[in-house]
Order: sequence, then structure tokens, then C-alpha cells
Amino acid sequence: MKTLKLLFVFMAITIGLPQAAQARIDILPRIVIIDSRDRSGELTILNLFNETSTFRMDLLNYRQNEDGVYAELETPLNPAFDPAEVVRFSPRQFELTRGGRQKIRLSIRKPADLPEGEYRFHIKALRLANIDTSQSDNSVVQMFANVGVAIPVIVRHGNVQARAALKNPRIIDHTRTDNGRPALQIEIERTGNASAIGALEVLWEQPGEKPKKIGGIANMNVFTEISKRIVTVPLSELPYGQGALKVRYSKGENKGDVYDEIIVQR
Repeated sequence: MKTLKLLFVFMAITIGLPQAAQARIDILPRIVIIDSRDRSGELTILNLFNETSTFRMDLLNYRQNEDGVYAELETPLNPAFDPAEVVRFSPRQFELTRGGRQKIRLSIRKPADLPEGEYRFHIKALRLANIDTSQSDNSVVQMFANVGVAIPVIVRHGNVQARAALKNPRIIDHTRTDNGRPALQIEIERTGNASAIGALEVLWEQPGEKPKKIGGIANMNVFTEISKRIVTVPLSELPYGQGALKVRYSKGENKGDVYDEIIVQR
């Protein structure tokens, strides 16, 4: 009789973070935004494993807290918009060779009575089980390699807008951080009925010289369930002398547009 050995491996990674590639699956772009006039969106799955693998697309619901950490929910984030009822994948399950990529189309069927506003869910690309029957002891090893990567999807309906302001910047000395590097802590206050989607940069500006970027976070999003997010940005250095330390929060959708920027007084 063959014995069945089960090995369960689970890795859940929320995208918008650099760890996506470490999961050996990647999703591009890091966030999908479906505007009011649109009914669909697209993304691409990349197989970074060294072998052919089967993948499945799943739906998840997360709530963001003020520290940027996500908590998984059993129910939709907004009861008026249930992703399980209105979202369709094409394809939902597929096979990719090593280094292969697959374009996924998301179709959204909005309820007729959907209130004006913004709605969000996450989608995850999950690598399905890989069966290995090559064991010399006549056993079967079944590995549920639940290695998944998730990204947020935003669906807008009607007139939505977001504003953001930078507040309460504070320099953290390298002696008080875990990695031994200086950091900048700052609050992002969001108002409006939409999420603030963008990138945070810390710049050192000296007279007559090009601004030098000394820190930043590419995917800095403040979603609608919170009005404030507290962010800690690691810095490559803490410059001194004549110059200005500037923090800029730029809009991710419109290059060059800025939510807010401030000078940090030291």
C-alpha cells in the first residue's frame, strides 16, 4: 500500500511590495484601477518558477489599518459590492511554462443600484498543488505549494476624488531603528471619497545642486477605510549642512501631479 505524505507550504504576500518576486510569482501592474467609465481591467501573471506550473486566480477581502498592515476579512469590505458576485476572471485557471506570462482580464458587473463611491478587493495568483510520485519508498508526496501573490483592485463608480496632506514629520536616529539606518516617520491624512494612490519620496535639496533622493516608498496607498496612515521611511543617509529636507507625496496615476510636499524642520 502506498503511504500518503502531505507537506503544506503557505506563503501569503500582499503586493505593492518588493517581496512579490521572492514568491516566484509576479503580478503587473501592482495595483489595478477601474474607472467609472470602464467595465474591465487587465493584469499579467509571470511564472518565475523553474518549471511549468498551474495557477488559479482567487478573490480576497482585506482591511487596511493606519500602519499599512492588512487584515483579511470574511465578508466584503463594503456590503454594497460583493466581489464574488460581480467580478469575473478570464481565464481563471491556466498553465504557464517557466518564465511564461499570462494576461488576465477582469470583468466587472456593477449592481444597478450601486451607490456612488470607490470599492476595493484583492486578487491573488495561487500556484496549485504539485504532485511528486518519484519517491523510492513507493510513497506519494503531495505538496500543496500555496505560494500566492495578491494585489489590490479599485473600482470607481460616479464622481470620486481624494486629497492628501503630509503631517507631523519626525526624524528617527539610526540608534533607534532595527536596521541601524536613520528613518523618517510621517503621517498622511486622506480626505474625500477615494483612495490616495501614489509614491512617497524624501529628497535632500542643496542650493545649486540637483535634488538627491535619500528615501522613498513606491506604492504608498491610503485606502478609503482609513483617514490617516502612519509611515516610516528608511533613509540612506541623514545629511547635514545647508539645504532642505523635503518630503513629497506624488499621485501614482498622473505623473508629475503632487498631493502634498513639505519641508522637514530639523
